[in-house]
Amino acid sequence: MPIAVQGPIEGVQTITLNQPDKLNALSAEMLRELSQAVRAAERDDAVRAVVLTGAGSGFCSGADISEFSTELEAGEHLRSTFNPLITRLHTLEKPVLAAINGVAAGAGLSLALACDLRFAASSARLVVAFIRIGLVPDAGLTYFLPRLIGPAKTLELAWTGDPIGATEAYELGLLNKVVPDDQVVSHAQELASRLATAPRKAVALVKRAVNQAHELPIERVLEMEAAYQTIASRDANFAEGLAAFREKRPPRFNDK
Repeated sequence: MPIAVQGPIEGVQTITLNQPDKLNALSAEMLRELSQAVRAAERDDAVRAVVLTGAGSGFCSGADISEFSTELEAGEHLRSTFNPLITRLHTLEKPVLAAINGVAAGAGLSLALACDLRFAASSARLVVAFIRIGLVPDAGLTYFLPRLIGPAKTLELAWTGDPIGATEAYELGLLNKVVPDDQVVSHAQELASRLATAPRKAVALVKRAVNQAHELPIERVLEMEAAYQTIASRDANFAEGLAAFREKRPPRFNDK
């Protein structure tokens, strides 16, 4: 099976790209199954956070080039496959954490960038590989990457196609943390478990606010924050959080 799904365990669902013999290249079948898995996680109230990783020694080597031909209508292919998946990951109102266990190249890097947080194995390599076959970055890469590392560095990586290591990617601001190879998945799962116990509505509103703030002037961001804070403060978890603070005890959030 090109996709393996584990959980939810303690609110965390782990989705694994599972074609290690092809470095988890995104075939049409894998894209279909991955989209279905993400949709299922979105609809399942038992899933509070998602971890995305790859089987074997790679995260994802990008689109499956063996399925390409010069007859391919690239734009329509993106509109019908990658674009809905990237949009769903970006707007899913649950935390999505990427555990980058090896190479993330081309659209595989785009997939990692569409996640909310990114943790990489120390041996991981990240490559904006599109120029190597005469294509331009897609699957959201030109949206996410400049926002993380700036336009000049994005252009350098996109024009050269040179790989960068996990340490350099972290220093650029592309990754949240670099961890030993054998700990990257467990590290992401542990943080996801922690996020799964946080107030569901507040978590969703934080993600929505951060995503929307990229596109808005300060006046509209301030109004957005006020509107979302009104929603959050009406939730029972705010009352519990306030009571716990006053009583100097851990909060007991409940979204059931």
